[in-house]
Amino acid sequence: MPRLLVVEAGAQPPISNDPVEDWVRPPVSRDDLEARVKVLQNRFNSRRVPTIDSTGTLSFGRHSITISTTQTELMRLLIDRFGEVVYRIEFVQRLATRTPTLNRNSLDLHIMRLRRRLLPLDLSIRTVWGRGYMLESATPAEVVPVTNAGGI
Repeated sequence: MPRLLVVEAGAQPPISNDPVEDWVRPPVSRDDLEARVKVLQNRFNSRRVPTIDSTGTLSFGRHSITISTTQTELMRLLIDRFGEVVYRIEFVQRLATRTPTLNRNSLDLHIMRLRRRLLPLDLSIRTVWGRGYMLESATPAEVVPVTNAGGI
């Protein structure tokens, strides 16, 4: 979880190597505070990428599931390009040796089944019409609104 600490004047600033932690001293301008929160949120989001191991265990955040061999191959492509479009032809080429009769309908069926499996992980596969699919987080990371609290 990203953390922005407010350190009072004269107090020692915290020593931390955590890239999703920062600190400020009051008074701090609203613009500076919002910029720091945004940077921390971006660092946090960039570290949240799903992983898949050789046994087909897919992990994202604190959750994991086991998926089939075919689903593992599909997910490897999607994870390698997390947040980007993976074209249908790339899926067909990846699965050509395993499923030589793979066509658009069977690919869509594999994706539909994989979408169901991803629900507990808060991941979703979005259809990019006419192109392919994109893997993304199902719930975007929350951005905490900045309020004026005691002159900060």
